[in-house]
Amino acid sequence: MHNPYTAPQAGLALPFAPAGQARLLGWHGRIGRVRFVAYCLLGFPMAVLFAIAAVIVSNMPVVRACLAANAWASEAIGFAIPLVLLLPMVLATRRRLHDIDVSSWWALMLLFPILQFVFVIYLLVAPGSAGANDFGAAPRPPDFGLKLGAALGCALLLGFTGLRFL
Repeated sequence: MHNPYTAPQAGLALPFAPAGQARLLGWHGRIGRVRFVAYCLLGFPMAVLFAIAAVIVSNMPVVRACLAANAWASEAIGFAIPLVLLLPMVLATRRRLHDIDVSSWWALMLLFPILQFVFVIYLLVAPGSAGANDFGAAPRPPDFGLKLGAALGCALLLGFTGLRFL
């Protein structure tokens, strides 16, 4: 006889798909440390290209007349450039936190100036959880091009920071 009050016998764990192609602007999934560095550093050239495009477009005669008539439009362009810079960083931070197997709400620690440095160092040093966790399958290991890009990006960032003190 079948008892309707017995516990289910089926496994409740959802199998994750194997690690697939990593996406820059992905919301779900996990990324490792090297990919985190590369994605965060990619925000800077994106912001520079967006700023160059904004300057080119704002110098067109039709757009210049519109900007002269509406002061809020030029302020909106100036506000959008940092958002373009932050978008890859926010998405990479969320996915890196998922790799460590913690909630993405921990990214709010980046809003506090003293905790930012410690938190970013933790994200760069902490190893991801082995195998699949609650947020997806283990991330793919970085290939040589990704490692080279992250190393060059860090070298350029440190070089430009060093130039400031000369």
